[in-house]
Amino acid sequence: MLQTVSISSKRQITIPVRIFNLLNLSRGDRLIVEVEQDKMVLRKSKQLLNELAGSVKAPVRYKNKPIDFIVKEAKKDYFTSRK
Repeated sequence: MLQTVSISSKRQITIPVRIFNLLNLSRGDRLIVEVEQDKMVLRKSKQLLNELAGSVKAPVRYKNKPIDFIVKEAKKDYFTSRK
């Protein structure tokens, strides 16, 4: 399916409703932007997480912890180390 979009003065684009619905997107969904040669590819961040699942070993302290907890702790560690 091809559709054209315009880039606004704030460098934003609007996802056409047919594509939005076809991909089962929801308001607030996070997307990953990739550049492949001369193309910009948008992917659901959850899709990327599912593809990467199991490919990286998590530290033992994060074993069996929910992803939200891991992200929160990682952010805390990162910003604490920057001080």
